[in-house]
Amino acid sequence: MIRNYFKLAWRNLIKNKGYSLINIGGLAIGITAYLLIIQYVNFESRYDQHQPRIDDLYRVTLSTNLGSKGFVHAAATHPAVGSAMKQDFPEVENFVRVVDKEIMLGSFVLSYTNEQGDLVKSNVSNDKIYLADSTALDLFKINLIKGNPKTALKEQFSIIISTKVAQRFFGKEDPINKTLTANGSVPVKITGVFEELPENTHLKFDMLISFSSIGQNMDTVWNWPEFYNYIRLRPGTDPATVEAKFPDFVKKYLSEIMQEHSFEARMGLQPVKDIHLKSHLSNEISVNSNEKTLNFLWLIAVFVILIALMNFINLSTAKSTERAMEVGLKKVVGIGRSALIMQFLFESVIINLIAAIIALIIITTLINPFNEFVGLHILALDMWLQPQIWGHIIGLVFLGGLLAGIYPAFVLSGFKPIQVLKGKFHQSEKGTLIRKALVVIQFTISIALIAGTFIMYSQFAYMQNQDLGFDSKHNLIVNAPMVVDSTINKKLEVFKAELLRNPNINVVTATADIPGKKNAWYNTTRQVHEEREASVICNQFSIDHDFMKTYQIKLLAGRNFRLEDHSFYGFRGPEDLGKHNRVMVNRAAVKLLGYSSIEAAVNKKIIFQLGPEDRTAEIIGVMENYHQQSLQNDYDPTVFLYPSYYNAEYLTVNINASNIESTIKAIGEKYETFFPMDPYDYFFLDAHFNKQYKADRKFGQLFFLFAGLAIFIAALGLFGLGSYMAMRRTKELCVRKVLGANTLRILLLIPKSLLILVFISGVIAIPITYFMASEWLSNYAFRVDINLWMFMAPLIVVIIVAALSVLPESIKVALVKPANYLRNE
Repeated sequence: MIRNYFKLAWRNLIKNKGYSLINIGGLAIGITAYLLIIQYVNFESRYDQHQPRIDDLYRVTLSTNLGSKGFVHAAATHPAVGSAMKQDFPEVENFVRVVDKEIMLGSFVLSYTNEQGDLVKSNVSNDKIYLADSTALDLFKINLIKGNPKTALKEQFSIIISTKVAQRFFGKEDPINKTLTANGSVPVKITGVFEELPENTHLKFDMLISFSSIGQNMDTVWNWPEFYNYIRLRPGTDPATVEAKFPDFVKKYLSEIMQEHSFEARMGLQPVKDIHLKSHLSNEISVNSNEKTLNFLWLIAVFVILIALMNFINLSTAKSTERAMEVGLKKVVGIGRSALIMQFLFESVIINLIAAIIALIIITTLINPFNEFVGLHILALDMWLQPQIWGHIIGLVFLGGLLAGIYPAFVLSGFKPIQVLKGKFHQSEKGTLIRKALVVIQFTISIALIAGTFIMYSQFAYMQNQDLGFDSKHNLIVNAPMVVDSTINKKLEVFKAELLRNPNINVVTATADIPGKKNAWYNTTRQVHEEREASVICNQFSIDHDFMKTYQIKLLAGRNFRLEDHSFYGFRGPEDLGKHNRVMVNRAAVKLLGYSSIEAAVNKKIIFQLGPEDRTAEIIGVMENYHQQSLQNDYDPTVFLYPSYYNAEYLTVNINASNIESTIKAIGEKYETFFPMDPYDYFFLDAHFNKQYKADRKFGQLFFLFAGLAIFIAALGLFGLGSYMAMRRTKELCVRKVLGANTLRILLLIPKSLLILVFISGVIAIPITYFMASEWLSNYAFRVDINLWMFMAPLIVVIIVAALSVLPESIKVALVKPANYLRNE
């Protein structure tokens, strides 16, 4: 029986080559798009799933109520949290603390003298380096290929490095027990080499330094919320029982500090497996994705495959009259309806199976370009070894085949043989309505996808073309020297003066941060006469007197820093607390601090916390807001400091657009002369700033690609349906021509009936898209306004696509000579 079904299915495919190609082609493209999206969704949704006992692994979060801004929810907490929890909570099996090396050690240069006596030096600013407890090798999956995991992070200034870093410094040499030198003076011993971590982990690093390298006992420090604390609960522990103990825990360790500084703190547990998609806290350790975005892509995948299946249903039911005689004859000779249903369902499954095989070939061919397109690293073989992928394939072949074939099967098997054989069979009005409804659904989805693409493109273009408030196109960023001594400030001024001798260099500034990078430092700030309860959170940004000139930021009131303002004191001791400090602020800080105007803030004093102490400083100037981060974020209220101590991470060199290569080379020559122990590493600010939009661009490209495929599949189905409609109505159109209808009117008759359905689709799609777009745009602090053209343009595009899809067959029918056709009829 199965053999006969297969023969009948194959004969039907060969007999109707055109419609078979449309059905199989549309389904193959739909399955390809669906599986590629599923692969991307699987990659994103499986972040950190490789970690051992992931269901027992949690990150401790901190919510702090500082002043009038409500609770600030942060991913980082105090360094003493983990050890105190293990001591107080029997449910906690183990803990690990992780902190960015910039918080504890600042930036540094690592160097190594190889066996040939050559100095290998590297600025590791592009590497992700953290300090961590030795328990990191227990709680996290870190595969050491060299070294002992039990002792690798025990000793002070021991470090484990990735295979990529090992290759960079040592080539083929064995790195174990070799010593790197940090900033030309601090020896760091290599005690382990680990395999590169998977891409889908929120805690991605290239090196881990032993936590004991901090050099002090951090188990008693409760006033430094910059540390990530991870805990592992004992098997079977309900995290809610631990969270219920947090109020007393916070009261025990933080009550005095909260009372002294007038704030309230709360703690919580966050499952590590939820961090990448569900966590949007301040001070995240890495950039996270968005669960809504992922669900949206999943929805597109469903839409694409639905459109392909709708095409199949439409074309199958439309051609039902051609198979009416076949069904009538089979019923007359005794074949039952159930057998006919099985035959047609089998045909549907066969079509889906052929489409799936073609899709597998396409995916195997395109997997590498797709990986490059979305930033994945997946081999086709690895993809086909995933049981989940095969579950989707089998489901699409059989379940999709049944869903697409069940309605046509029941329609075809329900024909009455007597009426069919007498030639009195006509398609039901119900079937026509169903086809029209499917067309409306297809183009509702298509219009919504095109409108969504228009809105996304407009938002991304707006963000990248918006005035950032600073000059980003002419600034070369050079990593500041890290191998320094007490003469560094003087040496840096001389270096800047030497660079300015070059006519292609306009100005140079040294800063702790640069635009496009989140400020590492922030703390409470208030006017000098206010109580602590009125404190707000402001970023703290170390600059020099050339910062505003280099970045061309507008001064709104007061004055800029001068060289004599180079008097801000830091952590040198109590004797520095009474020193006169001067700061600048931006417009956002003026507003947040509550001053009545920009001018009113000038010469006023503020108190802000820097490290463990409160500092008092005079505001000497107010600068215009600029975008420190992408336009997804609002302006950062910022206090600008001019420290007397060396605090530079970057040198920004403003250069002319001409002779860029020779200018970069000249800067490098001077840099290596002044700072021979530091590598000359540089990049352009505009490229660095635009990296923030990488995730947005990737999502936009994915959306555009698969929305385009969905529209193409819909157009393909409409072409087949239009062709069939033209063929079925040829006799009617010939009669109309005989009765006097002109060619143009005949030509527009078929497109007209379909375009009415497109307009109905637009009426349904526009309000749905408006709601979803408004929800998506709400994630951006700076966003485009939704305009009418964003919806009219997609409607026009779909109308054009629909018209072009059916126009060829309409022209063919319109040019038929009525006499010849009707004579044959």
